[in-house]
Amino acid sequence: MTDNGNFADHMEQGAALHAAGQPAQALLAFEKALSLQPANTNAASACATLLTALGQPQAAYQVLRTVRDQLLTYADGATNLAIVAESCGQIDEARAAYGRALQLDPNHLRALNNTALNSARAGDWASAIAKLERCVSLAPGDVSCWLNLADMLTGARRFANAVKLLADAARRWPRDPMIAVRHAMVLAFDAQIEAAQKELDALGAQGLDLLRSVLAQANLSSGRLVRKTAIALPDAYELFCQQAFDAMQSCDWRDYDRLTAVIREMLARAIRTGQVRDWRDAQFYGLVLPLHEDDLCQIRKITTAAIDGQLPATMPPFTAPRTASRDGRLRVGFATLNLRDPRNANALERQLALHDHARFAVHVYSSTPQPDFVLAERLARQGVTLVEMAHMTNDEAVGRIRLDGLDLFMDMAYYTPWCRPEIPVRRVAPVQIRQCTWHRQHSVTSCQYSISDTFVHPDGIDMRKHGSVVRLPHSCWLSTNDDDADTDAETRPDLGLPEAGLVLCAFLPTMMVDPETFTAWMGILKALPLAVLWLPTFPALARNNLSAAASGAGVDPARLVYLPNGTRGQTLARMKLADLFVDSIRFNANYGLVDALRMGVPAISCAGDNMASRLGGSIIRAAGLPECVFDSSARMVDAALALGRDAKALATLRARLASQRPAAPLFDAQARVREWEWAWTTMVQRHQAGLPPQAFDVPDQTAPHPAATVSP
Repeated sequence: MTDNGNFADHMEQGAALHAAGQPAQALLAFEKALSLQPANTNAASACATLLTALGQPQAAYQVLRTVRDQLLTYADGATNLAIVAESCGQIDEARAAYGRALQLDPNHLRALNNTALNSARAGDWASAIAKLERCVSLAPGDVSCWLNLADMLTGARRFANAVKLLADAARRWPRDPMIAVRHAMVLAFDAQIEAAQKELDALGAQGLDLLRSVLAQANLSSGRLVRKTAIALPDAYELFCQQAFDAMQSCDWRDYDRLTAVIREMLARAIRTGQVRDWRDAQFYGLVLPLHEDDLCQIRKITTAAIDGQLPATMPPFTAPRTASRDGRLRVGFATLNLRDPRNANALERQLALHDHARFAVHVYSSTPQPDFVLAERLARQGVTLVEMAHMTNDEAVGRIRLDGLDLFMDMAYYTPWCRPEIPVRRVAPVQIRQCTWHRQHSVTSCQYSISDTFVHPDGIDMRKHGSVVRLPHSCWLSTNDDDADTDAETRPDLGLPEAGLVLCAFLPTMMVDPETFTAWMGILKALPLAVLWLPTFPALARNNLSAAASGAGVDPARLVYLPNGTRGQTLARMKLADLFVDSIRFNANYGLVDALRMGVPAISCAGDNMASRLGGSIIRAAGLPECVFDSSARMVDAALALGRDAKALATLRARLASQRPAAPLFDAQARVREWEWAWTTMVQRHQAGLPPQAFDVPDQTAPHPAATVSP
């Protein structure tokens, strides 16, 4: 038998084995065929297909590389090469191969489809939509083209267009459940709540299974800051809010007003019907919306009731002892942020080093994936127990924490992905608090006390509706980071900054950038034509949205400069190059603001009516710059302009920040930790005396102070 005959036999045998569901044996047959004709693209493509299916994409790529020149002579071959190269992270190779495929055949469906998906991943929705519209026109009978185009329109948040496209698709394929699911979801995204709910209710069993699958994947891939238990079948309200919250994280404000209205409608409905809802995401993202503080307080109460209603009947009730621990120390537990973040780990280590371990036994509970056991060993040398809980269910975590017999539990995770509010709701200590809630009104629920300060809750306001608020004398933000900046100095031009122009900065997450804040920033840039705004390394989609918003405001997007990724030390060193930190308005910066002040960069802020909008002012005042906190965004903008036009005044402000640092309360971590300890002692003493939670003020610990006492 000739080699050609053997080759054909092996190819036929491989195809039969593949069809029979025996991919490993099929691969052997195709590899024998390829050994006989190494330049045969059919054999190489067959091997690559099976290697990819068997989880060996790099091997598949290497096989196709041997016949690269032949593959690039026809569109199908170039596309196959591009797909495998892409799966191996060879993006430049994939891009070139897709380009070659479309050069050979401008109407090649797979190449058009895949390059559209790549455009979408890069945030280029216009290109993605144009390519998929072409796919639909070329293959109007291919339902996958319609679905992909609908996904692109949805990703671009062109919901009305997606609704129309899917309605047309439903007329062509009236029984396709995936079309029905997408149509119902997009109606919800478009805030057509009643119509969306009607279609969601009409989904059959297959449609409901598909909906669950789509939502599970969306929840997995979402970068949403606040995580909550995935709702198996959310209603139309929930679907609308989820997409709007995601949009806020990419600085897409098209649904800003509509989201505010929908949340108010949902709140009114919940109050009217008594229906509870897990709104932990709404109480966080709502801080950036023009919602009243009373609205946010109601959302918080409803969320707590919803979480409380999910408690398992098998969990034994918590009993709160009123006796001191055996060794006389107060047992305090911290639930922490992600300790893989060096900023968080450094802050926690220093805080723990400053605590009086003769009076306090400290336990740390971390939900950090892939924990750092070296850190655990360092904490153990301080006498601190670190318990990793990422692998535990909420009930398992509650049971483990209860074993430590805590007197006080403090949630330090805020509304991050590491926050697990189900734990304090189940009760793990007689006294439970959150380090920072970002809400000013507080109702006694799972956490009895709210930590604040005399700026967030100033003298003269009616404290009766604010609950058991503990006011610290300087700032409720505990600044304990002492990590150092790198000594290798980069220059402004190294980082794309102007050598002599004014560098304004705002180092904060995308979610904190609201339309009012961005308008204020653009007003400053328009009035100071040589200034730039320095922001963190935002994702591509957020940068695209901010560029469009800047252009709409009449500002060249090139004046938005982004801080490169780097180590913690590099980031701190780079911050020193900024001239002035300009705070966000509705939800003030915190970590980035403190870092900038610590690196010697002066800051200005506008104080609003809730904790999130007053925290920046609290931090800046504690750094020794009370005159840099204003009561309106207009006055903050005026201050930025005055400093931007007066280099001497800005230099004087910077020098004053540096000279005051040794005595500034923000940086006196030892005294601030003592204030927290004083507060804890008072709370626990009240509980042990059988007294209910009560608001109180903590004395300044930088001067001689009385011992903690309990009053009824």
